[in-house]
Amino acid sequence: MTIRPECETMHAHRPRAIGHLRTDLSGALQPRHTEAIRRLACHQGLTLVYIVRLGPDSVPDPIAHVLDLIRATAATTLIVPDLAHLENHPGRVCDTCDLITVCPEQLWTKAGTSTRPASHEPLWLPDIRHSEPDTRLRIIDAHRIMQEHRACNPLDCPRKAAAFTRLTEAGRLVPATRSPRERAAARGLPYPPAEPATTRADLPVEVLHRLLTGLTRAQP
Repeated sequence: MTIRPECETMHAHRPRAIGHLRTDLSGALQPRHTEAIRRLACHQGLTLVYIVRLGPDSVPDPIAHVLDLIRATAATTLIVPDLAHLENHPGRVCDTCDLITVCPEQLWTKAGTSTRPASHEPLWLPDIRHSEPDTRLRIIDAHRIMQEHRACNPLDCPRKAAAFTRLTEAGRLVPATRSPRERAAARGLPYPPAEPATTRADLPVEVLHRLLTGLTRAQP
């Protein structure tokens, strides 16, 4: 593997990568594993689209779920902390894409073609400006992203979701303690609103899981 000395600015033409870790295996090392995935993607000249964080009961088949996301985003590489996060079955991944482990740093190249038909177009692919940050966000950067992406829905924008989670973890963003109905009543507004907001039905489960994790950590 060729290791690049420093991270370059993300470009649309760069190959895409998806990161993946099991939260039950990473435990307290989750921030370190996340940063290691980001650094390795950066050094390899890959655009990290998203890091999939799944618990043991998040989905019936975590590996299949991650591979579906690989296909949906037209990513070429999956990056994991180690093979334990893939139940020590690298072959399932290599039928679909390249695989890189952080520890030990090792590359498994794509060995074949998946038996499942691939989509002609990505089903879900955030614009480069909205993709997963290359590094762990500083508080000041998270605030800036929240301002720059104020029109984005964090469920659709991994970059805003990362900023949201970072600020929540740091105690800078406290989830509301009152329900939408209670807040509307306090402001003298009808509930539900005349034009209820809509949410995409095809949102990746890991985005919802990430936001829920951030909100849970912020609770006293």
